[in-house]
Amino acid sequence: MAELNPAAGTRMTFEVLTDTDGAPLVRITGELDMDTVPKLEAGVEPIMSGRPGRIVVDVNGVDFVDSSAIALWVGWANRIREIEIREPPVLISRVIARMGLAERLGLIT
Repeated sequence: MAELNPAAGTRMTFEVLTDTDGAPLVRITGELDMDTVPKLEAGVEPIMSGRPGRIVVDVNGVDFVDSSAIALWVGWANRIREIEIREPPVLISRVIARMGLAERLGLIT
């Protein structure tokens, strides 16, 4: 698919910050799909390898997620004590809730 869309992989950006309580904060914008999730996963892996007690994922600027993004977040939730998906757009919030993952992913709207 990348050959059909030369911008594939550049539709998502993220930055790693620190939340007010010292937890890692990953702020994501754009689209999270099978083309962009590997970039996010690789960029956050050094943090996850350190086994933080909590990670905050700010998805307020995310326009689209597919199952690969949700699978990544569930994977993160399985590796650490607490994950918080913060400020998801309504559609993303509904998808997570309907999948029965709102509590597991610490959905904060």
